[in-house]
Amino acid sequence: MTNRKTIMRFAGIISLAFLVILCLYLAKWQIERGNEKDLLYNSYQKNITLQPQVIDELSEYYNNFTKIKVTGKLLPENQFLLDNKVYKRKAGYDVITPMLVNDKILLVNRGWVDGNNRLTMPDIDIATIDTEVEGYTYEYKEGFMLKDESKNTGWPRLIQSVNIKEISEALDKEVFSYSIIMSTTQINSLQLRETYQKNDKLKHYMYAGQWFIFSIIGFILIIVLLKRTTDE
Repeated sequence: MTNRKTIMRFAGIISLAFLVILCLYLAKWQIERGNEKDLLYNSYQKNITLQPQVIDELSEYYNNFTKIKVTGKLLPENQFLLDNKVYKRKAGYDVITPMLVNDKILLVNRGWVDGNNRLTMPDIDIATIDTEVEGYTYEYKEGFMLKDESKNTGWPRLIQSVNIKEISEALDKEVFSYSIIMSTTQINSLQLRETYQKNDKLKHYMYAGQWFIFSIIGFILIIVLLKRTTDE
């Protein structure tokens, strides 16, 4: 019986040790997320008030939130609806419109539209195809796919994340790795959202603190189990 209790305690110690390591990892991850959000927020606030650069030949790379102004041809027949975007507590889409610039595609985020009614497509008409677009550059991170987007072949095309490779295949054109997000009201803009109105770093640091507390509790429980094992 004693051996069985000892084995169960060691199993508990191992499980707790694993949980402590997991909690420390999650705490570290939240701190990194907080630092990342802080950098993005500060970069946005620094650059958003600057005058845009008028671009004749787009570069292959720009830092996030670089203000630019570029002329090209929008492709109204091949637009994308970026799903799960909330504005004023309403679910909707960000409208991503391809823009042909010197035979290469620049993705333009024209703003948000209400997507509450999933039975009908929102109005995303374009007033002027040949146009000048002003905004800031932004490179999307690929998120988790909620479903197989390769089966989504209609237009406008519903997407869960901005995957440059898949968009390039869908358009049969080379696509810049970054997009341009409209930052001022323009002829083809929709409801523009300010993404970085507040700095969310404290939220992540609070989560990190919670994970640290859980790891401390787990460590204390390990000490208690070890003491009981050595006392017997």
